Amino acid sequence: MNAATVLLLVLASVPGNARTGSNNEVPGPTPAAGCLSPAAQVTLTDIPTADFYAIHGTFESPYPPQAVWGVLSDYQGLGGVVNGLLSSRVLQRKGSAVLVEQVMEGRFLIFGRTFRLRLNVREQAPTRMEFSEAAPGPFRSYRGSWRIAPSPTGSTVDYTLQVSRGDMAPRFLERSLFQKNAADLLRDLSREVQRRAGLAKAATARAPSTPPQAPEALGKVVPPGTAD
Repeated sequence: MNAATVLLLVLASVPGNARTGSNNEVPGPTPAAGCLSPAAQVTLTDIPTADFYAIHGTFESPYPPQAVWGVLSDYQGLGGVVNGLLSSRVLQRKGSAVLVEQVMEGRFLIFGRTFRLRLNVREQAPTRMEFSEAAPGPFRSYRGSWRIAPSPTGSTVDYTLQVSRGDMAPRFLERSLFQKNAADLLRDLSREVQRRAGLAKAATARAPSTPPQAPEALGKVVPPGTAD
């Protein structure tokens, strides 16, 4: 069994098919008309000589970088976004440095475990975020980043992770778990960006507009030097 989460990576599903250096296409959310975007892509490279995995994921969002950043940096709201993440809270913030604690439940088949992890996060809003474990956890090494770049259609989101083996499952199962759950992560984030953008659009549409006032309502203008 293997389960751990550091900054939005939750290993909480039965593993899918994966192999060293393979790609895993992830269907995105059902987009609104005019908001179609390609499926996300996740690549996992197994580096046995260094005993770690290198994961890269990317997806296109039809929304601007600020919208994507709003989801990524909402640490305390991630519990309702990422599957298996029970809680996420900010312990400390000093400028662009944030200490985040996450509690997650990981499952593999009928087995389950709960993990509590602390993360050092360095923000460069709204385009870059770097993260690493702040205290010893399930992995000897765990660090990665998010990059959000404007694109002609919205944003390009890149996710990278370098993680040592967790030694909690056979290597082929561990690879599958990491790759599948990185794919699920990107899917969940893409859907949440779209959901929040839809809510903001609906709120704007419901907001009452102020009709222009008639000249009479503005009062009578009295030229200087005259009196009624």
